[in-house]
Amino acid sequence: MCYRRETQRIPVTAPQSRHRIHAIESEANPLFKDLKKLLGGRGIKKQGKALVCGARLVADVMDRHPAQCLAWITSGERQPPPENAPAQMDWLQLAPPLFQALDPFGTRSPILQYQVPDLPIWDPAMPLAEGCSLLIPFQDPENVGAVIRSAAAFGVDRIVLLAESANPFHPKAIRASAGTVFSVNLLSGPALEHLPEDLPVLALAASGKPLEAIAFPETFCLLAGMEGPGLPTRWQAHAVAIPMAEGVESLNAAVATAVALYEWRRSKGAD
Repeated sequence: MCYRRETQRIPVTAPQSRHRIHAIESEANPLFKDLKKLLGGRGIKKQGKALVCGARLVADVMDRHPAQCLAWITSGERQPPPENAPAQMDWLQLAPPLFQALDPFGTRSPILQYQVPDLPIWDPAMPLAEGCSLLIPFQDPENVGAVIRSAAAFGVDRIVLLAESANPFHPKAIRASAGTVFSVNLLSGPALEHLPEDLPVLALAASGKPLEAIAFPETFCLLAGMEGPGLPTRWQAHAVAIPMAEGVESLNAAVATAVALYEWRRSKGAD
């Protein structure tokens, strides 16, 4: 006589997460609505939070600034927070279509929600510290991120975001900065029109004197014009220009600033 051995099915339970989990299935969910607002500068400013996208950037920010990491955002319950993830982080498990809406670069990797620091106020009436203070009026977040990366590369100690500037923690700015936005000295400044007349500004404009013909002051502010409107008239009288081949209209604002910063760094010698 044959006997069939009965096998008992033991349910497999997913490992318990040490992070508080929020499963979000609807775009009407208040948490998702707030997350979606972080794709724009206004939402970042209002909430004091930002989204960091891309596996390398997320890992680097979490390693360097764990206390500012608020939430780990994934498509469904896949890709749980890594072992070194701060315990205070929430785990937001979004339905795949909702996650795609928060993934502007199509990385498909987990997104980090980050607590944005309050930027110190820069007072142009106070004496300037020695060296270059970079003034940023750019309205394109990619230009803001790119010029912050260049400033970090060439040793600029003070980066002043003027009132016209796009938010430096916009996802596009973070990506263009390659994460340097989290480690440089950022300050919040006034609008272009409120800069003092006697501020030692070295401005960039196509009508200025050639860049290689000037001597950089020991203390100065570097200012490039905004995309489109260009440089305010009052700064054009003492502007410098980057020589270019004929037939080329102009350089991108962030690229022009990077060239000027390189020339400044070269002129003072590598430290």
